[in-house]
Amino acid sequence: MKGRKAVTRCIDDLGRIVVPADIREALGWETGRKLEIVLSDVATKSIVIRDVIVRCSLCREESQNLQRIENGYICPACTAKIT
Repeated sequence: MKGRKAVTRCIDDLGRIVVPADIREALGWETGRKLEIVLSDVATKSIVIRDVIVRCSLCREESQNLQRIENGYICPACTAKIT
C-alpha cells in the first residue's frame, strides 16, 4: 500500500466495519487477530484501531511480566499489593 489512503466503509446492522485487504496486508493483520478500539476524541468522533496491548487488569499498566489469572492479567506490583 503506497502513501496514505482514505477508504469509506458503512457500519452494518451488527456494528461491524470491514478493514480493506490492502490495509490489513500492510499492517500484517490476519484473520483472528485481536484489535483494540480506543475512543480518541469525542469532539471529532475519532477512534484508533491498534493491536491489543496487554495490560494489568487491576492498574491498567503495561508490563513485561504479566501473570495470566482467569480472564485477565496481573502485574508484579499489584501481586505484591495483594499478598
